[in-house]
Amino acid sequence: MSALPVPDFTINNPQELASYLRESVSWREIEALTRNYAHWKEEAWALLSDSDRDRIKTLKRWKDSAIVQKFPLGTSVQRLDDTENLMGEVINYWQAYGVDYITFQVGQDIDWCRASNLRRREIS
Repeated sequence: MSALPVPDFTINNPQELASYLRESVSWREIEALTRNYAHWKEEAWALLSDSDRDRIKTLKRWKDSAIVQKFPLGTSVQRLDDTENLMGEVINYWQAYGVDYITFQVGQDIDWCRASNLRRREIS
């Protein structure tokens, strides 16, 4: 028995599955889609860009981490001690010596920080 709700839509082809995979924000969504439409999984995967595949692989690798729940990929973040009001978009995660870090993009720059030193920001 699955704890996931039954989707209220039907996917009709691999292109639609690829589109839903691109829009998914959690590994649970990816799993549900690929389980329910396993017959189109390979074709849909081939339609994804390298960056979409990398994002999905990141979701899989970090699926059980609390940090992903707090700061999902694509979330806007800001350093707690930021005085310039700069926000970035979460693009990856990593760990060193038991400490969670987040990599994020600020404009054209890539930065990283301890997850505990970041906060989520809503784009206004």
